[in-house]
Amino acid sequence: MRYRRKTYFTAFLFFIFVVLHLPQRSRAANVDSLMLLLKSSADTAKIRVLNSLSLHYFDKTPDKAIYYAKQSMALAQKYNDTPGLARALLNIGRGYYSKGENNKALGYYLEAKKTFQGISNKPGVADVFLAMASVYTDFGSYEKSLNYNLQALTIREEMNDSSAMSSSLINVGLVYYKLHKLNLALEYYQKSLKIRTLLNDEAGISACYNNIANVHGDKGENETALEYLRKSLAIKEKLGNKKGIASTLNNIGSIYTYMNDQPKAREYYLRSYELKREVGDQLGMANTLGNIGGNYYFTGDKKTAIEYFLKAIDAAKVIGASDVLLTNYKNVAQTYFEVNKFKEAADYYMLAGDLKDSIYNIEGARSMNEMQAKFDFEKQEKELKISRQNLEIQALDANKQRLFKNAFIIGFILLLIIAFVIFNRYQLKQKANAKLEAQKQEIIRQHNELNIAYGQIETKNKDITDSIKYAKRIQLAFLPSSSFEKEFRDKGFILYKPKDIVSGDFYWMEKKGSELLIAAVDCTGHGVPGAFMSIVGFNLLNQAVNEHRITKPSDILDEMNAGVTDTLRQYEDEATVKDGMDIALCNINYDTLELQYAGAYNSLWIIRDEKLIELNPNKFPVGTFVGETIRKFDNQSFQLQKGDNIYLFTDGYADQFGGPLGKKFKYKQLQQLLKDNSMKPAKEQKAMLVKTFENWIGKLEQVDDVLIIGIQV
Repeated sequence: MRYRRKTYFTAFLFFIFVVLHLPQRSRAANVDSLMLLLKSSADTAKIRVLNSLSLHYFDKTPDKAIYYAKQSMALAQKYNDTPGLARALLNIGRGYYSKGENNKALGYYLEAKKTFQGISNKPGVADVFLAMASVYTDFGSYEKSLNYNLQALTIREEMNDSSAMSSSLINVGLVYYKLHKLNLALEYYQKSLKIRTLLNDEAGISACYNNIANVHGDKGENETALEYLRKSLAIKEKLGNKKGIASTLNNIGSIYTYMNDQPKAREYYLRSYELKREVGDQLGMANTLGNIGGNYYFTGDKKTAIEYFLKAIDAAKVIGASDVLLTNYKNVAQTYFEVNKFKEAADYYMLAGDLKDSIYNIEGARSMNEMQAKFDFEKQEKELKISRQNLEIQALDANKQRLFKNAFIIGFILLLIIAFVIFNRYQLKQKANAKLEAQKQEIIRQHNELNIAYGQIETKNKDITDSIKYAKRIQLAFLPSSSFEKEFRDKGFILYKPKDIVSGDFYWMEKKGSELLIAAVDCTGHGVPGAFMSIVGFNLLNQAVNEHRITKPSDILDEMNAGVTDTLRQYEDEATVKDGMDIALCNINYDTLELQYAGAYNSLWIIRDEKLIELNPNKFPVGTFVGETIRKFDNQSFQLQKGDNIYLFTDGYADQFGGPLGKKFKYKQLQQLLKDNSMKPAKEQKAMLVKTFENWIGKLEQVDDVLIIGIQV
């Protein structure tokens, strides 16, 4: 198996933002002194002290950092201290980033950016841009990351802030490293190291050593990489930086992997993993799990290697680390292929291909090249302007000094200076024009090449999208939309919003005499995988009711449970499809108004006179896993009354991120929303749910399929 070098050499890169973009004076503050200040200061002064304490703890004890920053935020809001509030929001985001909770971090960063911009605080805006860039790097959104990094660098160059410029330089290098542009990455790392060395900033120097080592490792220069890593490790041990130590140990293990010293590599990986677990570094843990898997692979233990690759995939999914996910998709696919499990290998190769297309798309690469070219061009223009201004100032100074000499000497020297300035400016202009023309031609050439590639990709994407859209028509065809409309007319509604073109959520309805069965189902995943599972679920429901004549909800779910397990062969020890579905299923008897219900994770709500009654589900899904006993579902009965409102739903609406802080909507808020509007007609209830959802999500992306069914008795 030919692993790419980057597979085992990425862990420290995610730590750069945490250390380097913070003001050094803040990190050097003595905790005891800060605690004394906290006790003796007035409330308004405590805002700054609490922010300083948060900065001290964010890479050591993130929960403490969040605690102090939230105290600072409360005081800042109380005393209308906008700069202190902006800094507190940024620090809360840093704490969540250090814990690996990137979505929460991004929500606070957006609030901090808005607040800093409101008071025209450029240093604060630059800090937020750099923090957001690190989140987008972890997400694999390299175009956004490069954009924010370059914006931060531009602001810091305008302010002539050397320390902050160094932080921005190393983060721009990180993006190019992720894109495998090693020479560009090394160029930015070395620029950052030069500044850090002049400032005698040990933490920054250590970070630069790590990243320079990464590039040498990817180039196969193992001894050089080890030399830089040992220098970095010595500094981190001196500073007591556990998170940094863990990352460097991981990278040393990677070098020993390249050198085929697998026992020593595993020793370093295990030491790294224990430290990362101690400090709660979720992203680092995901990286190291993948590296341990690689280590077992190289020692011939491919079964254990697969176990660790899958653990790394699970960990990366939780925190949305796309590049870690991509690397381990490839690794587990290749390993399955080598042990002759071709179906499993194909599945993971497909996942890797889809993810790679979303990360390294051609349009994003073209946009990043254009951003870099624009940044370089504007920088050259500024340098030329400064150069011209310096020459003019020198000429004026020379004139002033020579005014005390005789007129002949002054006139002669003045003529020489003017001639020199004119000639020099002419030469500079000619060189600049020639350089700009060459850059322009190169950009045009690259643009033409990218246009050709883009056209090919656009054609391929259109074919794929057309296929998925046709699949959507098939999926919509088996949903009982017309039956539902005919049955309930203005007494019911269905809110159905797939995240992608096709959906993993679906609804089902069947009428048997005076009994009406209706279900809201959430299959594992969304998009194409979820849609395949929805077909399985729809067929099993029809089979249980129409072929086996089962109408009791719990018996139907038991039948489906066995059907999913059998269809996906989950009883086999070697099975890899562990998917299932969550469901709320009820049977309404029109003659007796008796409702029977059974559920897998999904509740059923009844609202009577604006009071909510909840029928709770079993806490396991439809579908089992290897080694588990198939469990039976419970059946519940409830006597309905005229005017009752019944709601079945999946988790997409409640789990949507949004609002001012980018948090989940949650079930409690959804319950209140339904209670407040339960007396309205069904169409108005649906319109209210749609409007609330759109206002909540704002500019964020929809995270899951959404399904809510409402019925008025």
